[in-house]
Amino acid sequence: MSSFLALWPLAAASPASSRSILFCIPNYRPSPPRVSFPLHQSSRRGRLKAPRAENVANGAESNPPNGNLPKSRRDILLEYVKNVQPEFMDLFIKRAPHQVVDAMRQTVTNMIGTLPPQFFAVTVSTVAENLAQLMYSVLMTGYMFRNAQYRLELQQSLEQVALPDIKEVKDETDYAPGTQKKVTGEVIRWNKASGPEKMDAIKYIELLEAEIEELNRQVARKSANGQNELLDYLKSLEPQNLKELTSSAGEDVIFAMNTFIKRLLAVSDPAQMKTTATETSAPELAKLLYWLMVVGYSIRNIEVRFDMERVLGTPPKLVELPPGEDI
Repeated sequence: MSSFLALWPLAAASPASSRSILFCIPNYRPSPPRVSFPLHQSSRRGRLKAPRAENVANGAESNPPNGNLPKSRRDILLEYVKNVQPEFMDLFIKRAPHQVVDAMRQTVTNMIGTLPPQFFAVTVSTVAENLAQLMYSVLMTGYMFRNAQYRLELQQSLEQVALPDIKEVKDETDYAPGTQKKVTGEVIRWNKASGPEKMDAIKYIELLEAEIEELNRQVARKSANGQNELLDYLKSLEPQNLKELTSSAGEDVIFAMNTFIKRLLAVSDPAQMKTTATETSAPELAKLLYWLMVVGYSIRNIEVRFDMERVLGTPPKLVELPPGEDI
């Protein structure tokens, strides 16, 4: 059996045990799930099938506000979770930072196991209630990854500012550090916002040298034991610092996550949640968990962008949502 089944005995798992399996990140425990469903009867069976956008039920909360009024954070988040499709993962893989994609893949692999599907047919069974708790935890993990990525990028930017000048860094190649630049003239660079810009040729060469130096540092970091910077950063945090990465999730975020879970489960009656059986193969479950992680990551991205646009006074870029939200 896969390591996932060994860690999480589905038939008897409690919500606490199902949450505690998430990742091999020391000290990490997701916040208690706040998965809530309205009380009404439903005869539909639980299944691991994401309905297409056109099949999403139109509830009162999904009605768009007056066209003359800007959409709220909750409106934008709900628009995303009600329409985003699994195909968005392909776009995410192309545009997201490599270490984020790699961290998500490693996390899902740690949860599901590494048995080759061509030789082993692993089936995972549970009830809808347990699956809902797992879904919430994975969504929140994607949300946490985005916050951690923000902090890691800021930390690296500050380190870059504090680094010594290139001419002060020792070079172990066949050449002495730095160059004598006997170049005159200008180069023209194209600014996406303002158009062509002129730059002194010597300054441009220095800029290229600085970029090469930074790329060399990044390669050195990645080649050290083949580690993932994002996962290493998370493992280095204290429990309180890890908790801070998800504590920013407000009511709008939680509501959007719950809406997405209900969309996937198609079961909302509390009694049925405890009894409705759900079964799937390990590869299909891995795809679902990866999608959930991507959606959680994107929810945080949308939330931050909304707040920034509100502070700057610019209108939300609704035409990009969903699924092409700006990673």
